[in-house]
Amino acid sequence: MTQEEMTPLVEGRITLKTKFAYSLGHVFNDLAAAMWFSYTLIYLQRIALLEPISAGALLLLGQLVDALMTPVFGVLMDRYSKKKTWHIIGSVLVALSFPVIFGNFFESLAGLSMAIYILSITIFQTGWAAVQISHLSMIPMLTHSPLIRADLTAIRYSAQVSAAVFVFLVTWIVLPTNDESMAKLSKQDGYKFRDIVVVITTFGIAATVLFHAFLKAKLLEIVPVASQKSDSEAPQRNEAESNRRPRIGVTLLLGVALLYVASRLFITLATVYLPLYIEETDVGGKQALATVPLVSYLASFAAALTLKYINRSCGTKICYLLGALIGILGAAVAEYAGRYEFIVYAVATLIGAASSITMVTALSVTAEIIGPRTENSALVYSIVTFLDKVVTGLVVVLIEHWRCDDKELCPNYNRDTLSAVCAGSMLLGFVTLMSVGRCLSP
Repeated sequence: MTQEEMTPLVEGRITLKTKFAYSLGHVFNDLAAAMWFSYTLIYLQRIALLEPISAGALLLLGQLVDALMTPVFGVLMDRYSKKKTWHIIGSVLVALSFPVIFGNFFESLAGLSMAIYILSITIFQTGWAAVQISHLSMIPMLTHSPLIRADLTAIRYSAQVSAAVFVFLVTWIVLPTNDESMAKLSKQDGYKFRDIVVVITTFGIAATVLFHAFLKAKLLEIVPVASQKSDSEAPQRNEAESNRRPRIGVTLLLGVALLYVASRLFITLATVYLPLYIEETDVGGKQALATVPLVSYLASFAAALTLKYINRSCGTKICYLLGALIGILGAAVAEYAGRYEFIVYAVATLIGAASSITMVTALSVTAEIIGPRTENSALVYSIVTFLDKVVTGLVVVLIEHWRCDDKELCPNYNRDTLSAVCAGSMLLGFVTLMSVGRCLSP
């Protein structure tokens, strides 16, 4: 990478104020996503009294809308490059629709409930996609430096983990935490979810307002201009680059997309099957369903905080390799270390750390292949995240389709599934890294 590409677009260093402001830009999305993935199914079945197939269909609808709108916004944002404007539009859509999903505000309109859910989920996922792509595509516009981009990505991920912990704590306080477990929720608990969603939405709107107040638009709308080459060199170099870029760009993009998909597979499948693994081991009681995920989140947060120092010392490839090895170790411990309470917490810690390291590194690699060509940054991120949403959704459907409910034949199905998906996704990431690693910086 040339010296010109290493120079940040922001003159001098990116200030702490700018980093702090950027960290707030995706908090509302992260709060809503934590609520969406953790509680949508149980809310729709226990509070809204929908049939399981209907609740599952609504969840699938949300994922499909998100996946389809992601590339659409990628194209629009690269064509009309007002990143903060798109961010505001998406945030407004999320703020208007997210409370409707969990707020039970239209209880009297029972006949229209399904139509209301479909409309609100569609608007919510559309706004969510707009915020996600606009926020991700700001990273390459703020700096050309791979180290600073990795730093911003780590900050973003730390904010995401903090938001998830916040949602978990609010829910832990509001929902019953004694013998009346969440499995016994009833329609009478609807007001509790309304309280939760109001708190989350208020906090998310406040974070979004602070983001727009402190992150200056001029830092994002300046189009970087490459340093001028000598007149004798420029035509030949530009022609050579234009001949090479389509083939190399597509190959790299697919490789990096697969690297990101592997990281997201690990996080998503671990999130889905860790609670089932806890329940299957039958250690720690019901409290473990609350404390074990919290330990995993805290391990993820700690890893994200230390990642920038590891990245500067070892480089991007070594960072991802480290995360993959930790993830594979977690899968091995879950599979072979037995049913002990401290083992469950150890598995959660390893999964949390591996999730943070691989996810942040995959996003950093995505920013690295964009380089100084920020005019297509939104499209690149949208393609990468589109593949993630499609692949992870299909894998979950296939796993559940083949689920074994016979306790005699499959006494450890959830443990085996957790181990297999964690090890498999990390091996996929490792193989992908080896195939594209020569094109990346050390």
